[in-house]
Amino acid sequence: MKQLLLLLVAILNFYTIVAQQRSQDEQLAVQYFQQGEYEKAKAIFKPLYDKKPDTYLYSYYYPVLLYLEDYKELEKVVKAQQKAFPSMKRYDIDLGYVYERQGDLNKALKEYDAAIKNLPAQEHAYRDLHYAFLGKSKRDYAIDVLLRGRKILQNPKLFTKELVYVYSSLNNTDKIIEEAFNLVKDGDDKQLAETQTILQNLIVEDEEQINYLLLKTALQKEIQKNPNSIEYVYLLYWAYQLNKEYADAFLIAKSLDKRTKGDGEVIMELINNATQNRDYETAKEALEFIIAKGETSPFFTTAKFQLLDVKYFQLISVSPVKILEAKQLEQEFKKMIEEYGIHKGTAEWIQKYAHLLAFYVNKPEEAIEILNTAIANADIRDPKQKALFKVNLADILLYSGNVWDATLLYSQVDKDFPNDTIGQNAKYKNAKLSFYIGEFEWAKSQLDILRAATSKLIANDAMQFSLLISDNEEDEEDEEESDEELSDTEFYGLFGNDFEKNIGLRYFAKADFLLFQNHDEQALKYLDSIAVVSPLSKLNDIVLLTKAKIFTRQKKYLEAAALYQRISDIYSNGLYGDDAIYYLGELYEYYLKDIPRAMEYYQKLLKDYPGSLFAVDARKRFRTLRGDLINN
Repeated sequence: MKQLLLLLVAILNFYTIVAQQRSQDEQLAVQYFQQGEYEKAKAIFKPLYDKKPDTYLYSYYYPVLLYLEDYKELEKVVKAQQKAFPSMKRYDIDLGYVYERQGDLNKALKEYDAAIKNLPAQEHAYRDLHYAFLGKSKRDYAIDVLLRGRKILQNPKLFTKELVYVYSSLNNTDKIIEEAFNLVKDGDDKQLAETQTILQNLIVEDEEQINYLLLKTALQKEIQKNPNSIEYVYLLYWAYQLNKEYADAFLIAKSLDKRTKGDGEVIMELINNATQNRDYETAKEALEFIIAKGETSPFFTTAKFQLLDVKYFQLISVSPVKILEAKQLEQEFKKMIEEYGIHKGTAEWIQKYAHLLAFYVNKPEEAIEILNTAIANADIRDPKQKALFKVNLADILLYSGNVWDATLLYSQVDKDFPNDTIGQNAKYKNAKLSFYIGEFEWAKSQLDILRAATSKLIANDAMQFSLLISDNEEDEEDEEESDEELSDTEFYGLFGNDFEKNIGLRYFAKADFLLFQNHDEQALKYLDSIAVVSPLSKLNDIVLLTKAKIFTRQKKYLEAAALYQRISDIYSNGLYGDDAIYYLGELYEYYLKDIPRAMEYYQKLLKDYPGSLFAVDARKRFRTLRGDLINN
């Protein structure tokens, strides 16, 4: 018994050693193959394969013999594989390819055709043979196999992904569109998401928009041919939005709303997308359409308030503001507030109304009055609402030059909500107030506290402003203010009269305050003067960034893009390198309407500034432009 056990152990050890040796030989042969040393690889693979003709060794041995053009051995090896695995028709393709490489095309075609003809009626068999043809770059054959499979298996929607892949490699846009449409042509709305995925991959990086135009034309033809098929209508609506053609999408949305006897939900979806992408004109038109439906619409009241929002955002996005439009909007806000009253439900619009009165139609007294009323009427159970009104009131008091009362209100909110975003925002605004009046050390001390704020946005802004002060608060006693045209005693009164120190920083503070007051042209004068009065300051990047933002509001988009690009080129490692890249992305997305360029900048930000505060939004914008977020 003991001798038998010893014999079994010896046999087991022998086979273990043989297996290890075989594994080492295989690894060496694969290494030779990867290095292009095919003769050495063949010398090892041949005895291994002769002993054990498995599919793993075959997958390496076959291409080795092809490279060496050893067709006699190849034919022998493939036929052995066919004999071992008669049901696997991919070996028929391998044999046909051997004949083709030898120049015997008739013999090759015979093998190809026989493989297709003798396929069992099984989905995986057609898929495997299609892959075998693709491996030999026989794309036409691969397509024929899949189409034959659809017919034999009586399923016209089989192999869509595989066919789209092959058609994509052939740049056959018409066939890709045909395959996408094939999924929904019978009214199967469950396949809409898959259809959209195929189509968005087709058009998302189509810089010349050739594929998009082909798709749009194809959809319009299908709608004409199949007027009762709502899936094509929905796809056209989706495609318009994907390409940011919201006016055309609105026409389709109205049709969808009517055909589905909807209550305006699809139109509200369009309104939100158009507003987010700053197509305010289409958003306004669509909102007016909802309002015209009357009070029976579930979105009637929402649309009325949202219309005020859209008009407000459109008004303040442009510099200079159109006074007549501002006054017209003032009346619309006033009417709405009178109709619905001052309470928690209208708080958001009360704040915008007050801001409009003070900052755009020069009625700060009325704005102060309405905010004081809102504060007095605020629900005592919601102290945060009263705090928000106080912050808005402080903004208007600061706008009017009432620094003392403004700082008191900011401080009250800061004290009442020290660990809440409301209080931290008030502290930040108070620090900015100190910055405006030249109290740089005090401003910096408050900003440093806010670097630990719970709001990442406030913490980031505080950090940047604190560093801005640190980098530029220097003794500049030798510098003198030289721009007499900028003398404005009323304006200087807000800032004090000590202009012997930190001249560059003081000029920037003046410009920043003017921007707060919406006096963009005056702000530009101070920004342009910084390089003259303080040539040694480190404000160049923030000056360029601020001017670019002003130019954007003034619709000088190319000038703005040039300034952002300059920051990226010269100050990429500074505080505002990521800001410049992100705003370039926005500029190309919303205003210059160059989607590929916008995606390029968003991707650059994610690559070069992965820790940026803008990274999350840049990723979202990139995916949206790629179509990822518009799938339903």
